[in-house]
Amino acid sequence: MPLTRRHAIAGVAGASAIGCAPLFTDAFALTPLLQPTPADSEGPFYPPEWRGDVDGDLLTVNGKRYSAGVSMLLMGRILSSEGTPLTDARVEIWQVDATGEYRHPRDGGDAPLKRGFQGFGRVTSDDKGGYRFRTIKPVNYGGRPAHVHFRVEAKGYKSLTTQMYFAGENTERSGFGGFSKARDRLTIKPEAMRDPADGAQLAAKFEIVLAKA
Repeated sequence: MPLTRRHAIAGVAGASAIGCAPLFTDAFALTPLLQPTPADSEGPFYPPEWRGDVDGDLLTVNGKRYSAGVSMLLMGRILSSEGTPLTDARVEIWQVDATGEYRHPRDGGDAPLKRGFQGFGRVTSDDKGGYRFRTIKPVNYGGRPAHVHFRVEAKGYKSLTTQMYFAGENTERSGFGGFSKARDRLTIKPEAMRDPADGAQLAAKFEIVLAKA
């Protein structure tokens, strides 16, 4: 996604606007700091168990491809406030399937998995801080806008639980806190894939900045 004046400043080459915004802390600083990505509610459906197939491909279960919904590549980097890529950060996501159900005992149970959707995934960031998931664009459910839940942990940094939203769909008023003041920094706009990779229809970029512990 292209950077804007709001999200980027000179001297931070390649820093993404998604999930973080620069902050001047010293008029003479050579490298301005990035603000940590805002936290958001964990919600009631964090996976109680991480067993079996919990990789970054939520669309393939037992060798079969999940064909419902709009397929999406979800990727980005995990960064420090200085803009340093964080290697070996643990990145977890969980979300609803194309019917609006979580793979969780208090919601859809194993139904999403039986329909072929993994429901949640976990990867480790690479030497450039990068992570990547293959999933679908989640649907709205129960009055909530479409969103993907994230939990990120890296040695020496505060763990982060947050959510990623989609442009034009984050006008929520609910018991989850109504409009979040930080919601715009958690909102992304996926782009259509011109040459679909792995059959994905959309590409979404969400970069995350962690605060030091």
